[in-house]
Amino acid sequence: MIQSGLYQEALLAHHKDPIGFELNINVSHSAQGFNAACGDEIEVALEINNAGKQQQIKYITFHGDSCAICRASASMLCQNLSGYSIEKVSCLAQEIVQSLQGDVEFNREHSEMFAPLLAVKKFPVRKQCAILPWTTLLSAISSIDE
Repeated sequence: MIQSGLYQEALLAHHKDPIGFELNINVSHSAQGFNAACGDEIEVALEINNAGKQQQIKYITFHGDSCAICRASASMLCQNLSGYSIEKVSCLAQEIVQSLQGDVEFNREHSEMFAPLLAVKKFPVRKQCAILPWTTLLSAISSIDE
């Protein structure tokens, strides 16, 4: 019970003071997502650093109208993924989506960072709210190769 309360507190903290929300960056790629079930609308935008062998995400930002869970999920995404390679971010985002859908157990080095988000699995109706920023991120990443 204490752990569940801590997870709720972490989600609320991200909702109230979201990291990456409406951050002014030099956007190179973006995508929009919509959750028809609750009306969440979100845009995830990336600033890509092309220096070196691998492209890296320099900054991630998001904006839009969304519920507390969607906003908290997007905030955790922005907080934890800047500086990683596109390949690593894509793999991690896919794993988060699969974990939230219940298909895969999330057992990575980042599991502690995303534990509050994965607590949403207990609420099937809210899973899509938590997943939306991640699928929107994957859409933005897919536009890099286009």
